Amino acid sequence: MHRSVSFLLFLVVPLAVSLLGACGASEPPRPVSIPRPEIYAELSDRPFFGSGSQAAVNVLVTVRNLATVPITIRRAEVDAPGMTQYTIRRATRDFHETVAPGEEKTVTVFTTAITTVQRPTEPLTLRALVSFEAGGERWREMVLMH
Repeated sequence: MHRSVSFLLFLVVPLAVSLLGACGASEPPRPVSIPRPEIYAELSDRPFFGSGSQAAVNVLVTVRNLATVPITIRRAEVDAPGMTQYTIRRATRDFHETVAPGEEKTVTVFTTAITTVQRPTEPLTLRALVSFEAGGERWREMVLMH
């Protein structure tokens, strides 16, 4: 029995390590020569649920480029983790928006707000994952807004 468990660990542990390494390799880090861009996410308007439990909403994702080179917004994914009274459906949208050095640009992600109460009062927590490109290098940044 001990020999079987040892052999199994001998096979499983290297496989798990290689899979974790592969996952990390799929998200390259931001190039060291590029400072982290400032990212803000907010709803364009408070959702109006009326007599229903769903409402169309727009999430505005604003990026300020702090680098000395242009960066390109490639994709934005938004969701609202950990909410209880209402949330938004996870939504992703691809872009090809270039942000010049020192400038800021806002992109819009369309999604749906969903509530479980008549009049939600809970402040919405938004998470945005934004993929960038600059000089042929790609990376992703995350921001959590309360």
